[in-house]
Amino acid sequence: MILGICTSMNSRGSNDVGLDQAEYSKKLGLDYLELPAERIMRMSDSRFEGLKKDLSEGPLPCLACNSYIDQSVRLLGRDFDKDKFENYINRSLERIASLGAKKVVFGSARARNVPSYLSMEEGRAQLIERIKYMAQVAERHNIELELEHLNRIESNILNTFEETVLMAKQLNLPNVKSIFDYYHFAVSGEREDLIKESETWIGHIHFACTLERKMPDLEEAKKLESLLKILRDCSYDGTFSIEAFFPGFEMDNMQYKSVVDYIRGQLG
Repeated sequence: MILGICTSMNSRGSNDVGLDQAEYSKKLGLDYLELPAERIMRMSDSRFEGLKKDLSEGPLPCLACNSYIDQSVRLLGRDFDKDKFENYINRSLERIASLGAKKVVFGSARARNVPSYLSMEEGRAQLIERIKYMAQVAERHNIELELEHLNRIESNILNTFEETVLMAKQLNLPNVKSIFDYYHFAVSGEREDLIKESETWIGHIHFACTLERKMPDLEEAKKLESLLKILRDCSYDGTFSIEAFFPGFEMDNMQYKSVVDYIRGQLG
């Protein structure tokens, strides 16, 4: 697997994409950046061109994007605006592709949550239609869409890894997979057997310590040896992003080099 970092977790503000983390991440031994799409979409054209230039000259590529859909673009219910939605999807995927990213993580709880006046069945049916459109546009850009399970504190639909795998199977589209997000998986109390059972539907991985969603220290990482072994033994061998808060947001502490080395060694 190749290891990367979700930069939004330790960014300097709500409009910062975290590109300044690239040098430190390279020193840790990470291979790529995962940038926040909704923040990229807030950029003017000139600022976005600057981001592309800085990224091309920087030490790490952008291989994935998360935080995909801005909360102002509601996907379900009476607030859904078809033109606004389709415009956002087309513009965002064009920008994401131009950065070189090949994967987009679709979590976006505030955009996808089912309104109280809709039944869950109605909400799910509408969500499937939106995902089909996203996947169609993403395919034109050679991008894979990763359905993200978010625990029930954060979202009211697609709360478990099992559910996102089932939806990916139902859609049965070549560029739609499920993420495996260890933090949400553990918070939801899912059984580890599901990982092996669903290995062919995993398209991306997010990782953080369940305690405060932070970057684990070496001792905490070693406690996850059995999980890392399960992931190593799966057929999945792609991107693995650390989506974690660094304690104190101190992204110059080289103690985490040993953690990255340990994770990489366990994954093989």
